[in-house]
This record gives sequence, C-alpha cells and structure tokens, in this order.
Amino acid sequence: MRSTHAKSNFLLLTATFVGLVSMPSLSAGAKPWKEETVLISSQGDQTVVRPFEGDRILFKNADPQLAIEWGLANARTTVVLAGKYVVSDCIDIPRDDVTLVINQGAQISLNPETEHKADIGFRSRRPGYWQIVPLVYNHGHHNVRVIHLGTLVHSVWQEEQRGKQTFPIVFDGRNDKRTCGVEGGLLLVAGSAAQSCLLLDSRGVHVPLFALDYASLESGLDGVLTLEGCEDCRLGMIVNLAPKPGSTTGETVDLNSRNRGIAIERLVGERSNEIIDCNESHATVGEIVSIGKPQKLLTSSKGSGPRWTSKPQTGSVSLDVKQKTILEDAAGVALRLDVPTLPDALPRFTVRATVEVTLKDGSKKAFAKEAEIDVQSAE
Repeated sequence: MRSTHAKSNFLLLTATFVGLVSMPSLSAGAKPWKEETVLISSQGDQTVVRPFEGDRILFKNADPQLAIEWGLANARTTVVLAGKYVVSDCIDIPRDDVTLVINQGAQISLNPETEHKADIGFRSRRPGYWQIVPLVYNHGHHNVRVIHLGTLVHSVWQEEQRGKQTFPIVFDGRNDKRTCGVEGGLLLVAGSAAQSCLLLDSRGVHVPLFALDYASLESGLDGVLTLEGCEDCRLGMIVNLAPKPGSTTGETVDLNSRNRGIAIERLVGERSNEIIDCNESHATVGEIVSIGKPQKLLTSSKGSGPRWTSKPQTGSVSLDVKQKTILEDAAGVALRLDVPTLPDALPRFTVRATVEVTLKDGSKKAFAKEAEIDVQSAE
C-alpha cells in the first residue's frame, strides 16, 4: 500500500510552479461553491482542469490520474465530465472534506502498461496472491464524498507471479491502532461497475443509494457492497439485479466481518445466493426484497476467518430483519436511474433509482429511493 502524503504535497504545490492560483481552503462556507468547484475534461491527449465558470485552464496533464488528483487537492468539489480516462494508477483522495463526482458518460479504466504501486492487499496475504488496485481510493481521509454516476471499468490481468485486478471504490481506514481510521463521508453509486465496492474500518459513512446499471454487466456480481470493520454506517437502498432476464445474483450486501451498528433501509436482490451475508457483524435491516425465489435469503455466522480489516475478532453476531418481501411470481424487473444533467444542476441535485417488478398477473410493484446531494454542505 502506498503513501499518499508526498503526492498530495506535490499536487498542492503544482499550481505555484505553473503560475496558477490555488483554489480556496476547504473550510465550510469559506468561498461561494462555484469558486470551490472544478471540472475535469478530456482535450485531445490531455486531461484538463477548469474552474466551474470560464475556460481558463488551471492544470493539465496527459495522465488523467494526476489531473483528477490535482482537482481534489485544490478544490472542494471535483466533477469528472463525460469522456474516457485511462489512469496510470489509482486515483488517491488526497485530503479530508472533498467531493468527487464521476458524471454520466465518464469512463475510468486502468492503463495495463504502467506501474501500479497501489495494492490494498487481501485477507490471507499469501505470497503470490492477486494484487488489487482500487480505481478510486480513500485511504484514511474523513468526510469524503464519492458520487459515481459513470463507468468504472473492471480490469483483470494474469501475470507470471500473480494476477491483478481493479476494484471500483475503496474507503480504507485500516491502521495500526486497529480502530476506524475513516470518519464520516458518503458513497453514492448510480452508474456502472463490475466488482464490489469496499468500506474498510470506517465509521459513520452514509450510503444512501447503491444501484448499478446492471444492463451493462456481462455477469452478475457476488456482492455489490462489502463492509469490514465498519461502525455506525447508514445504508439506504442497495440493489443487486441480474444482468440477464431470469438469471441469478450473489450477495447484495456482504458484511464480511467485525461490523457493528450497521443500519440498512432496504436490500433488493434478484434470485440471490444470500441477499445479505452477515459474518461476525451486528446489523438491522428495514426490509429485504427478493425478486423471484431466492437461492438463500440471508446467512448469519459468528466466525469470519482472515479478512481485510485490521479489527480484532469478536466472535459475535446479530442480524435483525424487520420485513421480508418475497416476490416469487416476478416475471420481469427493470431499473430506472434518474440522474440530472451535471454540472448544470449543481450545487444541489437529486439522484433517484426505481426498481419496477412486473408480476405474472401483469401487476407491478415499485421500490424507489431518492438521494439529494448538496455540494455546498459537508453533510
């Protein structure tokens, strides 16, 4: 795992070297939101950073990773506009209290030809185990918000010594004290990804909506969202639908180990093999919705074995599900994602996901969730 400190300092100083004025500090209300917002776009072979208003170029680089990180280091809100961005390594969140928005039409993938220093490791850490490179990586920073509305490309390579693959978004609070090293923040997904997002040793992270554009997937995901060592996190509606009509999915949420105080509003899975897997964790769920007959509804276990988390084992588990809705007579399902036009809709916009289930008698049931984002607010 690489350190982000040196790179953050470099990015913060870059503006001085190229004769630019750094964006304002991140203290709430210090400047109008437009002055604290930058836009990332592709221009030929360069990725450029511009202010919210005007065409002045603040920073540019052939590597989109460095351009996006410069925006995050120098602005409170960074919006990645539509375009294809091939990054050389993971996009490191460089500091607290920043917002990254990956807009519709923005596609981020990892360059297989560059050196990938980022590696979040894996549970057993066996020699030769696969390297995992996050595409967006928040390592130890607080109150970070990531709103993903675009496409994060899942890449897999087999190398001579071991394999390598990407994970879309990781919040990583692991530390030597074995506590939660990430406090607060938000994760909202209403775009495309083909691997699980991870929250590790994080406290108070809010995930109001997690709904993948399942039609873009080639195969179903095991678990769209995985938590380990997390505390007091609030999850809204989390959706895992099958990419092909009538097919199955894995887990919707995987509470892999040592989580506590996890409150989930609604889980929606399609013929799932465990809509929720609760290992050595404590959670409450308002409603579980199964579209079609589930292979297994839920699993609860006191043990977990080796995991990513740095938290010590507890050997205890509790899972309280308030309501179960089993739609065995489901004939079809559709997901509609309503996303506003950005950046025009800033500073406040609403993302809505609706899961509409058609039953065999022709009637319909809908499950919807709205999430409002305000880039002016730290909440």
